[in-house]
Amino acid sequence: MIEPDFPAPPPVTPVRRRFSPLLAVFLVVLVAGVGLAGFGLVTVLGYRTIAVPGGSMRPTIPPGSSAIYRLRDGEEVHRGDLVVFEADQLTEQPGVRLAKRVIAVGGDTVECCDAQQRIEVNGKPVTEPYLDPAVAPERGALRFKATVPAGAVFVAGDTRDNSNDSRMYTDQPGGGAVPLSKVDGVIVAEGSLFWAKTLKPTTAFTDAGLSGAATEDSGPVTGRLAFAGGVLLFLIGFAGAIVTAARRRRT
Repeated sequence: MIEPDFPAPPPVTPVRRRFSPLLAVFLVVLVAGVGLAGFGLVTVLGYRTIAVPGGSMRPTIPPGSSAIYRLRDGEEVHRGDLVVFEADQLTEQPGVRLAKRVIAVGGDTVECCDAQQRIEVNGKPVTEPYLDPAVAPERGALRFKATVPAGAVFVAGDTRDNSNDSRMYTDQPGGGAVPLSKVDGVIVAEGSLFWAKTLKPTTAFTDAGLSGAATEDSGPVTGRLAFAGGVLLFLIGFAGAIVTAARRRRT
């Protein structure tokens, strides 16, 4: 018996998978997350932190907390700025860094105090709302007068009766001022590596008619939010791409 010839089966044509818009969306989200996280990380790394163990900057910076400062890198320092500086001329201990507020800059004449216990800068009385309210004005009113040399700043704590600062050294060379070469940077936030709160700059000196607004910088907060948001986008994009690709293989 002769078996009939059957035609050969048609060749198997591989199924081409169509472009997946959903997969493309997740990949875009993933890439955007990498970019945003990278931007945030670079921003955060442009700042440094310093521990503030004492209470000389209360209530602006509570004792035992950390402050975030921007490296000065030649930038101008303004009246009202909070600065981190090497304080060897105040502490006689090389390498010690302190955080204080700038109350006068190069060329200023600063003195304490008028009849209302306010400091005067270039003859203009300054009302300082950031001072520790627990300290009576007369307790923190250490009498002094100094002319700040060019290229230097005159600093004081916000808790005036509990601060080792320029006011105590006006009779020494330089009048107690801190050279700008000793200033590491300007404090712009309170916080740590993972959390930051922007410090609102004071308007006390511009309100008194003095030029130069205090430094404002939301970079530490923006950088941390950008990094966290970027990581979240990356995880969403990565997980979505994996799930979408797996489903396409099963179909």
